[in-house]
Amino acid sequence: MKKTFLLLLLVPFALVSCEDILGEDGDLSSDDVVKGLKTALNIGTDSSTTILSATNGYYGDALVKIPLPKEAMAIKEKMDYVRKYSSTAANVIDGKMEDLILAINRSAEEAAKDAAPIFSSAITNLSIVDGLQILNGEVPGESLKSAADFDSLAATKYLKNQTYNSLVDAYAPKMDDALGKKLVGNASATSLWNDITSNYNGFVSQYGDAARLAAKIAGKDIAFNEVNTDIGEFVTQKALDGLFLKVGDQEKEIRKNPFQWASDIIKKVFGSVYEKLSE
Repeated sequence: MKKTFLLLLLVPFALVSCEDILGEDGDLSSDDVVKGLKTALNIGTDSSTTILSATNGYYGDALVKIPLPKEAMAIKEKMDYVRKYSSTAANVIDGKMEDLILAINRSAEEAAKDAAPIFSSAITNLSIVDGLQILNGEVPGESLKSAADFDSLAATKYLKNQTYNSLVDAYAPKMDDALGKKLVGNASATSLWNDITSNYNGFVSQYGDAARLAAKIAGKDIAFNEVNTDIGEFVTQKALDGLFLKVGDQEKEIRKNPFQWASDIIKKVFGSVYEKLSE
């Protein structure tokens, strides 16, 4: 009993040959494996979108919270100069920067409500030619040298590697719509960003040269350039990264104990690894 218990604990980190998984009787086919993997990914997607579409799904989780884009951080770093030359611009920027962080994450939460069908379509159309390899904790293209190399995120990583660019394209319109919604007070993430950049660009146009000279006198080489960046692509990619992280968390849970799930194919496919190791 004790020996069996230890084997179960070690399953997610052990290597099993493809022949052992399929078995001599062929009770688990390659089609079964592919179906099991896709089912696991759909379970992960449904769970992830439910979690992240809730209020504070992104904003309240440090692991997926979307930060300010680098262009906004660059503006924040130069605020001492903005305050020195244009208190009006500084007041607007200071007042809206924290709201922008909240609005970006609220937009990601809003867009996540529409993420499940996009992911589901990608999973349905996903071609898996290395199903046994993925089930055995190996990402296609990466070789496993020992049990320590077992990757409990193999299916999630495969999905991301194969579909990320197409998911960005499909998800971007949903994110753009969400960024345009007034989700923080009477402002949207897009309007907040536009207010911040227009005030900063006004400062650069009027006082940029003077600010750069002042920085140079202080021994600093700082460029004051206008910012004309669309934050949509940045937020879309960060939001998808958060979704994949949560899908991966769900894959880990499935691999840890496939028999706790209601899905018969999950039990059959992922449970087969347990059964072979327990013999």
